[in-house]
Amino acid sequence: MAFLGHLSNIEHLAGVALGAILFDLLYESCAFIKSGTTVMTSQANGKDNREAMILAGLQNALIALGFGILFLLLQYPIGRLGFFMLHGTPDVESAGLIYFNIRIWGAPAALVNLVVMGWLLGQEQNGKVLLLTIIGSVANIFFDYLFIIGWDLASMGAGLSQAISQHIVLLVGVVIIFRQISWQEIKPLTQKVLNLSALKTPFVLNRNLSVRSVAIVSMFILFNAFGATFGTKTLAKNLLLMQIVAISMYMCDGVEYATTSLTGNFKGEGATQKFLPLLQTALATNVIMALAISLTAFLCPNPIFGLFTNHSELIESISVYLPWIILVVVGSGLAYALDGYFAGLGESVVVRNTYLISGVIGVSLLCLSTFYWHSNHFLWLSLSVFMLSCAFCLGIQVPMTLPSNPVSQEKEVLINQ
Repeated sequence: MAFLGHLSNIEHLAGVALGAILFDLLYESCAFIKSGTTVMTSQANGKDNREAMILAGLQNALIALGFGILFLLLQYPIGRLGFFMLHGTPDVESAGLIYFNIRIWGAPAALVNLVVMGWLLGQEQNGKVLLLTIIGSVANIFFDYLFIIGWDLASMGAGLSQAISQHIVLLVGVVIIFRQISWQEIKPLTQKVLNLSALKTPFVLNRNLSVRSVAIVSMFILFNAFGATFGTKTLAKNLLLMQIVAISMYMCDGVEYATTSLTGNFKGEGATQKFLPLLQTALATNVIMALAISLTAFLCPNPIFGLFTNHSELIESISVYLPWIILVVVGSGLAYALDGYFAGLGESVVVRNTYLISGVIGVSLLCLSTFYWHSNHFLWLSLSVFMLSCAFCLGIQVPMTLPSNPVSQEKEVLINQ
């Protein structure tokens, strides 16, 4: 975004923003694969069940690869339908389609990478996940500079860079995994991996967690799509503000997956007394990070947003929306920490129902903001309410999961029996 934001033609920035929305829908709709892998692996790791741990990675990798190939096969209708719904100008849509059609070739690698990272996170091998993330980010930045600035490929270069970096991460990830497990361990499990009944567990868990991912992505897609109806400049302003939201959410996402891993391990070990201290630490960490990021952008908008674009008129006009950033990132930080906690417990139904309820509230407000109030401020209000609603609905259900709760104790006894 930073490289595109410094090009003279803003349509490339807006086009890639719309194309990125489609990938957010595709990849976040499959983010449950990463969560599901982390949950299954962490619980198997807590029970010291190596076979179940390896099986969790293989089953979810098969699911991820299937989705990646499906996206490749359906790239034309997905791209056409997506840009029809997003309502960009012809130049913006053209740039976005070029980006989409190139980046989609990295889809199989991107989805299998979710499994690789989820599998490593489930074993608390966070350093290796950090290594993969750094490799992917450095590769992406290098190729972005080469293709966008060096070769002047604009939106095409952005898509090509994303696709190549995903395949590089997958290659390194496979090397890391095969240093930990051998083919002799995998071979006896091949029949279980392909057994339909064996695939039932990840599908049931992933199905519920997928609702959460779809709800979040749908909110952001509608937010950007409705913002685009207010004009290209409004779309570009929202895109710049969304970079701050994205940075905060990515960092809080890390706390979420760490919480999922540790909660799953504690549950596998039967150490339920550690649930509450873990959750308190996760919530506090996310709130501190979210406030630090949002307040920095609020207090120093020119140097922060100047990193993303040299279009000064855009930077000057976004200051009135900065207070909304604080509400959105704090709400998402709370919600993400609670997501990780409930996912680690295997309570995917709680997560599903929370995001269904909050999604209905959020989408209703987005529609009112666009078609009745005609205000970008109300779009940001809708996003804030959605995130805070998710945090509230999950938060009120935490006491039912703690070991001191009679319902929780009875549930644990039944599971053990």
